[in-house]
This record gives sequence, structure tokens and C-alpha cells, in this order.
Amino acid sequence: MARWVVLLRGINVGGKNRLPMADLREMCETLWPQSAPRTLIASGNVLLTAKGTAAGLATQLGEAVAASFGLKVAVLFVAETSFRATVAGCPFVHEAEGKGVHGFFCFTPPTIVAEKRDQWMIAGEGLVQDGLVVWLHTPQGISKSKLADNLGHVIGHVPTTARNLNTLRKLVEMLDV
Repeated sequence: MARWVVLLRGINVGGKNRLPMADLREMCETLWPQSAPRTLIASGNVLLTAKGTAAGLATQLGEAVAASFGLKVAVLFVAETSFRATVAGCPFVHEAEGKGVHGFFCFTPPTIVAEKRDQWMIAGEGLVQDGLVVWLHTPQGISKSKLADNLGHVIGHVPTTARNLNTLRKLVEMLDV
């Protein structure tokens, strides 16, 4: 059995793709009875224990969500050790206020297109790729960032699910309990 951080893409965003976290926890308990799932906020963050591969577990949960809720959402299982290393390796950890730093977890390998990045990046922003995670620092806020708005063009239109650094830090804290 391994410990996993599970990230669901695009649920409970702007009132769309509604999936109550209590229902998600119950679904995980049904799929993996010994999983002891815990959720964080309503954006599809789950900690659980399960046996299997990341891809296989993600497929199981994605199919269950589709069957039960009619939602086709991408699901990413990240092993605990990998998740901890990713968060610890954030190049912008010096930022006390983690809401200006986002980790974009990619479902397929991204390729940063430098000319596109340079087209939309403004002074003070940062963009760093670390394997399947692209870190974006937007000190003026993500809602004001043209780079964030156009990130798909910058990283080759790969599907992603993003979390701010505050949320990622909280998930690591929950792993410690």
C-alpha cells in the first residue's frame, strides 16, 4: 500500500462540475476500503492509501466519478515521496505568501516555448519547469497575469491541474499527521 496525493482537475470551479468532498471521500472508501481518504478544500485534493499504479488508480477514480456524477475529470495520483519532493523543490519557496505561486501539475510532459513565455511574462514574474510540474510566480496576482492567462500556449497545451503554494504546503502538513 502506498500513500498518495490525488488531484482532480476542474471540479467545483465557478459553480461548475460540482462534486461534494464528502461524496468524493465516500467514493474513495468504496473503491479502496482501507484508504482512509481525507480531503482539503472543495477543489479536489485527496490524501489516501491504496495499492496500485498511479495511472491505474487515476483511471479507476476517473471512471467512478464519471459513472456516479456524470463528470469527466482528469485525475492525477502523485506518490507521497514525489509530492513532498516537488513541494520542497519549489523554486519560489522564499515567498511567504504562497497564493502568488502556483504549481501546475501536468498530465503529459510540458515543453516551455521561450518566445511565447517572453511575449507574456512581465517583470517580477517567474516560470520554472521541474519535470511534470511548471511553477508560476505571479507577484501581482494570478488574475492579473497575462502569462497565467496564456500558459497553455507557453507549455505546449498540455492538460494541467494547478494548486497555489499555500494549498500544496497544507497538503504536506496533512501528510505529516
